[in-house]
Amino acid sequence: MNPNKKEGLMVRLRPEFQKEIFTKLLKQYGFKQGSSLLNKTHGIIYHYRNLRVKYIPSKLIKKVAKLTGFKESQIKMNVLDTITEKKGREESLKIGHKIIKENLKRFRKEIPEVKELVDNNVINVEKWFNKYLKLINFGTRQFKEITVKGNKIKLRYTNYSNGKKKEFVNYLPRKIRLDKDFQYFFGLWCGDRLGSGRFGVVNKNKKINFVTKKHLERLYQSPEFVLIYSQELKEKPKLDYRINKIIKAKSSFDRDGNPIIGYSVSVGIKNRILFSFFDYLLKNIKDLFDVLPNKNIFFAGLFDAEGNVFWEDSCFRWSCKNKELTKIYIKQLKKLNLFNRFDGQNIVTNNLEEFKNNILPFIKHPDKLNKANLLCYNNGYLDSRFLNILKTVKERGGSTNKDLAKVLKRVKLYSQLKFLERFEYIKKEGYPHKNYITMRGLKEIQGGEGSV
Repeated sequence: MNPNKKEGLMVRLRPEFQKEIFTKLLKQYGFKQGSSLLNKTHGIIYHYRNLRVKYIPSKLIKKVAKLTGFKESQIKMNVLDTITEKKGREESLKIGHKIIKENLKRFRKEIPEVKELVDNNVINVEKWFNKYLKLINFGTRQFKEITVKGNKIKLRYTNYSNGKKKEFVNYLPRKIRLDKDFQYFFGLWCGDRLGSGRFGVVNKNKKINFVTKKHLERLYQSPEFVLIYSQELKEKPKLDYRINKIIKAKSSFDRDGNPIIGYSVSVGIKNRILFSFFDYLLKNIKDLFDVLPNKNIFFAGLFDAEGNVFWEDSCFRWSCKNKELTKIYIKQLKKLNLFNRFDGQNIVTNNLEEFKNNILPFIKHPDKLNKANLLCYNNGYLDSRFLNILKTVKERGGSTNKDLAKVLKRVKLYSQLKFLERFEYIKKEGYPHKNYITMRGLKEIQGGEGSV
């Protein structure tokens, strides 16, 4: 705008007159011709007529009056207030934001409940998307193409990325069968999901990463493998499979202020819409549990993401930091007879038989599978933590618990030695009890280093 040019004015008319003048305009010319004559969209004329916009450019009102036969004196008689265009735009923005907020609130109410989407163990993603579309098809995002072929929906739309308007193409499945693969993957995703609009899973284990890749492809996605490692690592981790992108992450710290050193691999794709659908399922997980055919499979997937086997206490634990989800998970695990206590960070079960029969068959994570098999079937190998204890027992045969704790510099060693004794890796003799290696312990040391 030329700063030397006098700023135009906007007027606020009597509501009944504003409605009358725009109603007459539409009766004479209709929306199409009327919007063309005024060089305005159908939507804004609709809002003028229905009093959704209070301040209107005075030039526009004069033009409407000329088209409809109203005299200038009639306009002046019905003006309640006059302001500058700048203030008028500010007022219009406020009203516009209010209208958008009201519409979004109404559109959210139209999103179906989970039970409305499920029929015969199939969830109708397309039905959800048709309602969700109203929430996102405006502003910077504009859909140019929505096509359906078989079970695949193609979405082509524009949006801004890094300050530039770009075109994107993404895909959705029309329907998803609530089979074993989906139930496992959803549990895995609930525990290790990606954020920031990316849809996928972050994990270190190669097996889990390829399970994720396979399921994403089943959902018509083409995932990338992204290696993320902390800058404190002396060298980049070497993996025996292809990585599409490598990110050296900024330093992050634990609760005690110590740097977190390590790496992870994210397997996913930029697809905010598919992410939104899974996020919708997560937010309505109470209802989803009502329609899942086998909740044990979900908790197996969640275990592969956030679970651990605690040998010392002969239990299985699901870590969960979200208070609301913790309550929901506990309620479901109680029904499955898989809940004993919550220790503040983990949901714990000591029911080995129930876990062995109903969760273990669906676990895919190799390390967790090994640890669970050792606890449930006495068939597996020890990790380095226990191998170090075994080696010390072998080297210092006849040492007491206190002696071993001093050598290993571990305060709490009793429960670990108890576990090794229970599974016959060591034996105790005399009093005070002295620890000796067994044949099984010797074999574990000989083959253990190659297994860990």
